[in-house]
Amino acid sequence: MNAMKKRLGKEIRQYALMMIGLLACGLAYRLFLIPNEVAPGGFTGVGQLLNSLLGWSVGWVTLALNIPLFLLSARSLGLDFGVRSLVATIGLSLLLDYLPLPAATDDRMLAAVFGGVLGGVGFGLILRGNATTGGTDMLAKLVHDRFPMVKVSVVLFAVDALVILASALVFDATAAMFALIASFLMSKMVDVVLEGMNAAKAYFIISEKSEVIARRIMDELERGVTALDGRGMYSGADKHVLLCVISRMESVRLRNIVAEEDDRAFVIATDVREALGEGFRPHAKASGPVKSGQN
Repeated sequence: MNAMKKRLGKEIRQYALMMIGLLACGLAYRLFLIPNEVAPGGFTGVGQLLNSLLGWSVGWVTLALNIPLFLLSARSLGLDFGVRSLVATIGLSLLLDYLPLPAATDDRMLAAVFGGVLGGVGFGLILRGNATTGGTDMLAKLVHDRFPMVKVSVVLFAVDALVILASALVFDATAAMFALIASFLMSKMVDVVLEGMNAAKAYFIISEKSEVIARRIMDELERGVTALDGRGMYSGADKHVLLCVISRMESVRLRNIVAEEDDRAFVIATDVREALGEGFRPHAKASGPVKSGQN
């Protein structure tokens, strides 16, 4: 019974995230991108181009391009992920055509920035809801499966680049430049929603006083420290290399501990894209293919 309730709660959360994400995407396109002729790649961008050239609706073009891909990918998607993704794709297509909202601005720069950010948040939430809206991600995977020498990233870049270049011909060169800005912001915001804003930093510390430094970090910051075996190639001396992952808020405290104990210590700091486990975000088992772009 508890397992069933837990599963039901998870399903509700995932569908809630997906619905909020769909609404955000619909707002991004209806308020900013479509009325200002900013087409940031993907099948939706193709729909925008055909809408301008032939008068075809953006949403129905997007849906028509996606349906064959879903049919070809049905076996690899899995039932739950496939159904959820099909719902998301149909929902987005309907919002693109029927969400009754006027343009929020006629300034293309504002449209590219706000449309890119809002759209990226939306697509990220859809992915967090364990769904995808298909698009060029699914096409890229199919091409890669058929021709393994062609990388997924190459197909994604090629399709988005062609759409943005075509927008320079269908709209104008300025529209293409703003589309590039929107595409960049959209991609970055998807990463932020999925992985956080570099919420953690990893520190590598090489010091003659590694034992004392490690103890203070564990006692004062309550963070774990791992000692890696190392050897100075110039001196030939064996050393401990301390590895510690902390939040950005704790960086100053860690550097102060190191400086107080050994102001000659060698310290390397690097951003961590994602930290899972004790003290950070808990592990979550993915139940479907991971996608990483806009529709």
